[in-house]
This record gives sequence, structure tokens and C-alpha cells, in this order.
Amino acid sequence: MGRKPQRRSKGFTLVAALLLLLLLSGVAVGLMYMVNGESRMGGSDMNYNIAYYAAESGMEKLTADLASLYESAQTPTTNSVTNLSNFPPTTLGSMNFTETVTWTPSNPADPTSPPVTSWNTISSGANQGLKALIIPYTLNVNATQPGSNVSANITRNVEVALIPVFQFGIFAEGDIDYFAGPAFTFKGRVHTNGNLYLASGSTLALFDKATAFGNIVTDRLENGHLTSSGYTGTIYIPNASGGCDVTQPATHCLASSSKDPASWSGGIPTGAGSQTGGWIGTSTSTYNYFVSNSVTGVRKLTLPFVGTGVSPIQIIRKPIAGEAAGTTLNASRLYTKAQIRVLLADTQADLHPERGPIPDGQDVDLLTQQTGTFPIGGGFNVGGTIYPFAQADTTQDGNWLRNVHDPAGTKQWSLFGDLNAVNGTLHHTWLRVEYKDAAGNWNGATTQWLGLGFARDFEPSKTAGGNPVHPNAILILQELADRNGDGTHNGTDGMLTAASEQVAFNYYPINFYDDREGHPRDTNLATAANCNVNGIMNAVEIDVGNLRRWLGHAIGAAPVIAGTGNQVDFVQQNGYVLYFSDRRGMVPSPNTNPQVTTGEYGFEDVVNSGSSAGVPDGGLENPVPGSPEDVNGNNILDTWGANDVGDGFGIDLSPANPRNPYQPVNCTTIGRANRVTGARHVLKLVDGTLGNLPTRLDNPTPPGGFTVASENPVYVQGDYNASTGAGFGDPHAAAAIIADTVTVLSNNWSDSTSLKNPNNLGGRAGNSSWYRMAVAAGKTLAFPQPSWGGQDMGTDGGMHNFLRYLESWGGTLNYEGSLVSLYSSQYATGVFKCCTTVYSPPTRAYQFDQLFLQPQNLPPGTPMFQDVDNLSYHQNFTPQ
Repeated sequence: MGRKPQRRSKGFTLVAALLLLLLLSGVAVGLMYMVNGESRMGGSDMNYNIAYYAAESGMEKLTADLASLYESAQTPTTNSVTNLSNFPPTTLGSMNFTETVTWTPSNPADPTSPPVTSWNTISSGANQGLKALIIPYTLNVNATQPGSNVSANITRNVEVALIPVFQFGIFAEGDIDYFAGPAFTFKGRVHTNGNLYLASGSTLALFDKATAFGNIVTDRLENGHLTSSGYTGTIYIPNASGGCDVTQPATHCLASSSKDPASWSGGIPTGAGSQTGGWIGTSTSTYNYFVSNSVTGVRKLTLPFVGTGVSPIQIIRKPIAGEAAGTTLNASRLYTKAQIRVLLADTQADLHPERGPIPDGQDVDLLTQQTGTFPIGGGFNVGGTIYPFAQADTTQDGNWLRNVHDPAGTKQWSLFGDLNAVNGTLHHTWLRVEYKDAAGNWNGATTQWLGLGFARDFEPSKTAGGNPVHPNAILILQELADRNGDGTHNGTDGMLTAASEQVAFNYYPINFYDDREGHPRDTNLATAANCNVNGIMNAVEIDVGNLRRWLGHAIGAAPVIAGTGNQVDFVQQNGYVLYFSDRRGMVPSPNTNPQVTTGEYGFEDVVNSGSSAGVPDGGLENPVPGSPEDVNGNNILDTWGANDVGDGFGIDLSPANPRNPYQPVNCTTIGRANRVTGARHVLKLVDGTLGNLPTRLDNPTPPGGFTVASENPVYVQGDYNASTGAGFGDPHAAAAIIADTVTVLSNNWSDSTSLKNPNNLGGRAGNSSWYRMAVAAGKTLAFPQPSWGGQDMGTDGGMHNFLRYLESWGGTLNYEGSLVSLYSSQYATGVFKCCTTVYSPPTRAYQFDQLFLQPQNLPPGTPMFQDVDNLSYHQNFTPQ
């Protein structure tokens, strides 16, 4: 066989190798380009991510700065809002920011005018559903990375919501406690900036959201008492609107026995215990956020002026000397918002310290108001007749005791001041009444009001114009002397005759006994007729019906009272705010420089848990800081305020150490007749039945309202803005009382009876009464239950006892309004105690006033919280 010839392949191999090399080179080049491209793309993405997160950081800071601005000023200037854009984050290296805050101007012709505002419903966040004054803003942040020029742009729409505090059924700056023995219900939202303690001896039904910035606790009271002992009732809370309105339990009204709403168990939050397992699911899913806390989105609600060193109680304080008008604090004070002011003090300088003496003749000294007829107390011309200011004369009445600092032999003195130095200070009674007119000018009205009268019979009138001594009196400073305390005119009493009414020593001060302030514990004193000087309170009364008549409204057959009342502005606050301050007997605080009166009592030695008798021990109760005695938060036990409390009753407390104002005197004789020399002065509202509260003079629908604000305790005697006959009917006013504390006294209350029965609760029988007003006031601080105390000893009494009582209630307390605890009470500092001597509770028929959910029905001067809520958030994409 012959061989096959070989093919020549050398050329092909070379070509193939070259082709393969070319292919590999292409792949390598492609890979190189791909890697370079990915690197460039990765670098671009990284630059963009950096820009985006920088923009997001800038947006969060801008939003927080806007919120902080509204926390410090309820109505900040447009310049201050715009200026926020000049403060981007400074911790992100060299990133460049461009920020803007824009709004729809209220004046379209002026882009710099304030933003347009409107009452609307909050559309998102923890306060969703509440009505608020809405201020919309648009925030824009652009962040650019230098060098790469990569930028990210973000826009956020937010709304600043100014939330009226009285839209909450119950609100507290500190902890809230519910532990009523009988069934207790209350509609309206519940919110606290502290902890919410829920318990009941029977049933507790809430009808709306219950939120706490702190925690919700159900296994103990705020004093540590375990609810398994005495408080095993059921708590009902809805998980949808209206869920508990009809029946409990229901599909949307859950019982605590089926699902405990607690977020914390095992101890007092921050001290012991831990978050309840599954809490987030319980809050967000089971209860659908109707029970929630900060873990599930709740935020604190604060007043605009509150901050470091400035507490919420400043809302009821007078301005201090040198305080500038227009500051956030000054503008927020109810003193500033008022249209009518009634001011009393020992010195003229203390009447209105921010202004100094006013030379208009309306700063009146009742001690030296001379008429030529009454050389000590003086008097005043009432309807052409001179009526005297009350004067003691020991030759006429053996109940009168000279001040312990007066020289021996003193037989006559004014009940409105001291003729002799008291601890180096001459105490007078300075009085100023003033009003603001429609032009914004303040006008003195002291002599005008005194000219209407200032005295009454043994008990206050319950009808406008019904005061038999001075039928038109608005401001009542003294009462006819019932020397034997039997409630009838006989013997040497002050009589309802012209001759008797014009005798200075036929009058007593308006004193009564407050067992909560006077008794350190809920036990009777050793001598039945005795009471402690700390609880003898002196009242100035406002006849609410006669005030309405002076402002221009007739009431039934009682005509309008002639005067300048119809000139008082009623437009700015949709009605009237009356501000009251009585600093008589108040000792200048040693904690201020210079030492000045501050509006507080200055006596905090009230807990003393080591003593079952409540004897002051001179030491600040533990823990410190945070002591339950330290109501002003200065980490000092203040007792200086009680220095002069016993002077008018023949007791010198100045050398005592520890100082103890729980010193007994005969209540019926000594306590009733003598002048209160310490800071135990209060305001009492009388004749406030349905139809008697002031409303706007132009009679719109709704008619506006009437708010009383005071740095003193306020006592409401008898039906107020409602009546036993008509209940919560009309014509009513949008009413509020904002004060140190608020005590409700029934229609059956008698000052004289309180003094005759300081240790006999049954002798102070209350009866069914009606009250319709929002209440913002203080309460005491909680402390651990002492070994000697009952199960509620150490609590603040709970919100069911937020309205204070002093009677053995034999009927129903009908209340409609809103209950707001803004601060610790600093004038009425007596701890909660019940139910042997101080009071026995009424049948509580409490309900939230649903009209407060409509802005036009809010009381004048309603405080407002502020909150900032995010509505929308988007990234703006632009070509890079």
C-alpha cells in the first residue's frame, strides 16, 4: 500500500494561535473595561449614597430644629423659622448643604408674612384625630459632595400642631393613678408624660386612647401597693373608636382579664421590674395603639415655655421684677392673657413687681384707707354710706387675740394688717383691681369695685344680687361676725341693720378649715374643738353672678351693675380670663437673690413617713434628688414659709426647729375670728350657678366663656356653670379654673360648720352638686406606702380624687369637664389622706365635656401643647 501524502498545517496553527491570542486580548480588554466601569459606577453609587444619607441627616436636624423652635416659642417670628436653614449638620465633613423652610403666607401679597393657620384634625402620629391649630411647612434639603458634585435632594411636608390641653379628658405632666374603689368611667383621651397606673376595686372603663410617655402599670399603685390586694377589678379599654361606648366587654372593648394592657411589671418603672413580654404586639396589634407608650410611638407634650429651670407652674405665676414683655414665658402666663386682674399683697411693690408702683390711685392700702371715722381700719364709701374694714377690739369680743409680735396691751388692730412690726415687717393689705379694654389699655378699677361693697352675711349668697349686706359686691373681703357660731343673728352678732353694718368690730374675716391642709394624718385631734393653724384658710370671694352683671349682663330681675365693665375686652380670648393672686402673709424666699415672694407657700415638711402621727422631722424625705416633699424641685426642704402662720392665733413659730405649723387652737372661737397672718390665703368662687358665669357681651353662638386663673388654691362653693335643677344645661359658658389646686364644696357647705367640726366628718355633710368646668391644677407627689398606712397612703389620691373634697358626701358629685395635672401644687402642700376625718367620697358622675373637641367651645386662655408631625417624605430625582 502506498502512504497518504501529509497535509501542510504549519500555517493554520499559526493563524489559530493568533486568533486565540486576539480573542484572549479582547476578553482581557473587555474585562478591564468592565472592571473600570463597575469601579466608576461603584464610586458614583457610593458618592450618591453619601450625599443621600447626608441629606437625610440634614432633614432630620431641620425637622428637630423646627420642633425645638416651637417648644420655645408658640408663635415664632418668620425670620427665626427661615434662619433654621442656616444651621445644617456640622459633623459630616465638607458636605455642602442648601436648606429651605417655606410656607403659604397668610398675606399673599407679602411672602414673609406668617404662615396661614387653620383648625383641623391631626392627620398622623400619636395624636392623630385630635383637633389642633395646624401650621403647615415644607422643608427641603439638598446635600452636595464636593469634588464629585454628586447631590441628593429631599423634601418633607410637616405640620406644627398646637393642641389645646382641654381636648384631653385627663392629662398629667407626671404620673397618673386610677384606683377608685367603686366603678369609675371617664370619656375622653388620657395622656401622661409620666407613667400610667391602672387599677380598680370594681370596674374602670376608659373610652378613648390611653397613652403614656413612660409606662402602663397594672400590678401595683404608684406607692408600690400591689393591686392583687384590694384592687382586683376589671379594666376596660377600647381598641377602636367607640369600642367601649355601649357595653363592656365587647368586640372592640377589651377586658384586662383577657389581655393585660401593662407595658411594665415587677416594680415601679426605672426602679425595678421590666418591660412586659410581647408589649409591642399588645400595643400595636391587640389594642391597635389605643394603649401605647414611647416604645410604640408616644411623644411628650410640653408647653412652649417649659425648659431647663422653667416649670409648667409658671403659667399661673405673676411676672418677676424686670421680666420683659413679649418673651415666650411672659406671653404664656395667664397673668398676661387676662382681661381682669385682682391682686393682693402685703406691700405695694409685691402687687405687680414687673411694673412697680402705679400712680393712678388704684393701688389701695386697706390698712391706711382713712375716712376720718375709723382711725385704724378705715372704710369706704359704698353707695353714699361709709362701710368699715374689719377691726378687732378685745373689749368687744373675747375671741380676738393680739398678734404675738404686737406689744402687750394692744386692744385694737385692723384685720387687714398689723399696726406693729411682725418679724420686722409691717404687714398691710394692698389691693389692686384692673381690667384691659378693647384697645389693649389697662385701667384701674379698685375703687370702683370697693364702691360696690365688700362684705356679706354669715354665708355667701346663692343668687345674683342676693347679698343682704352689699347686694352688688363682686369682691367680698369680710363677713358679719357670728360670735357664737350658731348661724343666726342674735346677742352681740353683727346684725343686718345699717347701724350694725357700719361698726368695724361687727365683722370677721372669711375663714374656714381645710382638714387636708390642717391635719397631718387622717386622724382626729385629741381635743374635738381644736384645729391646727396650718389648715385655717382665709378666703377672698368672687361673686361670679355680680361679676357678670358688672360686665354688662342682667341676670333675671338683677339688673346690670353700672360701671366700666362693659368696656372690658372680650374678643381677644373669646370671653374673659380673670387672674387672681393673694400674696399676703407670704415670706420672701431665701432661695432667690434678691429675696422675693414667689407664689409658693414655702412649707414642704409634710410627708414624714417615719411618723404615723405626721410630726415634721426637719429632713427631706428620701430619695434625694426626687424627694416627694420637694414640690419645687430645688433639693432643699423648705419650711421658711410657715414662719408667720401662727402669729394671728397667738402662736410663735419663728424659733421652732423643725418648724411645725400643726399647732392646735380652738377652731370655733380663735380660728373663726382672727386674722390669718401666714400664706394661707385662697380664692373662693360663689354664686356661680348655671347662667351666672360671664360670657361675651355681643352674645354670639356659642357665647364664649370665663376662665379663672390663680397661683393660690381655688375653692368652688356650690353649683358652678350647672345647676341641681337644670343639670348640664344652657345657657352655660365655656369655663375653666387653672390654679394651684381646686377643691369643690357642695351646695351644703358652710364655712362656720367646717370650723365647728374639724374632727367630725359627719358634721360636714355634703349633698348632690353640679360643676361644669375644665380644671388644670397641681397635685402632690407620691411616696412609698408606709408600714402604718392604708393601701392608698403615699399616692396622690388618683385622678378620681384630683378634684379635692372636704365633706362627707351624701350624694352625687356631677362633674363635666377636663382634668389636667400640670405641676406639683406648691401652695396647698398637704398630702392626700382619706377617709376618716378629711372627707368621704361622693358618688362620682364624671364625664368629659365633648364640646371641648370643638375649638369655638374651648375656655378662654386654654393652654396649648405643640407637636410636629411628618405628613409626607420624598426624594427628588434629578439627572446627575
